[in-house]
Amino acid sequence: MTLDHKAVMDLMPSYLEGELSGDRKAAVEAHLATCPDCRKEYEEMNKFERVMSRVALKSPPEEAWRGFGQSVYNRLERRIGWILLSLGAAILLFFAAFEAVKGLIHDPSLPLIVKAGILLALAGLAVLIVSLVRERYYVNKRERYKEIEQ
Repeated sequence: MTLDHKAVMDLMPSYLEGELSGDRKAAVEAHLATCPDCRKEYEEMNKFERVMSRVALKSPPEEAWRGFGQSVYNRLERRIGWILLSLGAAILLFFAAFEAVKGLIHDPSLPLIVKAGILLALAGLAVLIVSLVRERYYVNKRERYKEIEQ
């Protein structure tokens, strides 16, 4: 198998990583032995790979992580997220309850004030359910002694 310059350059990253099969690896090595330009490129890429393998990214200090949650943007972001989640859940719960009592609401013999009362009660129930779920989540998240058995 004989390879030209372009094919060798395309296979060079795989060759450096040791991912080539026997015949392709042998063809690349044969070409590198006879082509000074490709050999020079291989040596430069090999040096680069060695240097990059020694580079390690530093993880941020603990103080940076502690300060992350205290920044105004992050607190605002979380509050907006909870508000949107709460509103979405309330709307979905209200819609589900409305669909459940749709027949009652569309009854022409029922006065308008009763229909409004039913819809307001359903909306209030949806908001209370969402509020209760949020409160339980908040309390469980901040419970200090949850690992202690009673």
